[in-house]
Amino acid sequence: MMIRVIHSLGWLPKQTTVYQEPRQVASQGWTLLELAIVSVIAGILASLAIPSMMAMAAKSKVQAGLAQVKGALQEAQRSAIRMGKECRVSVNAGSNPPSIAVVDSSYAGCLSQTVVLTDLSMLENFNGANIRFSYKGNTNNWGTIIIHSPNTTTRHCLVISALGIMRSGVYTGTVADATSAYSDNCKSSL
Repeated sequence: MMIRVIHSLGWLPKQTTVYQEPRQVASQGWTLLELAIVSVIAGILASLAIPSMMAMAAKSKVQAGLAQVKGALQEAQRSAIRMGKECRVSVNAGSNPPSIAVVDSSYAGCLSQTVVLTDLSMLENFNGANIRFSYKGNTNNWGTIIIHSPNTTTRHCLVISALGIMRSGVYTGTVADATSAYSDNCKSSL
């Protein structure tokens, strides 16, 4: 009651109601035009990036194939030294897919598993298809192995000397056939 009296005397300001516009809620989505523009830009970027990513994957596959071949030959060499007997492995470059395997059961223990290079090509210029490692780790069959893929121009190589020393690198020469695989074109850059 006291508040009514004070209010009626004018000592308190009258309550006024202020009209406020209804607040607009911010838009919470994308328009069709914005989505179309983003989709076009993403498509252009993908069309530029996918070929280079595929080339990188092919280069990586060639490098991994070389690592497998080198690892298999080094394993055969170490096994010959460890067992104190000759180890022979067969380099099947002409087969599809190329592979490296133990020659026959008399050389069991020389290689833990056959190496198969899927989606890769291999060239070699060894004198014969078999590589023999003596109990000392040297070999009578030296030459060059080239690993490449049809999806890239990069070719990796492995050179084996008569002493059984192996070096790998990038093959810089042209290759018409296996006889043109020269060790001088295997540049050690790996």
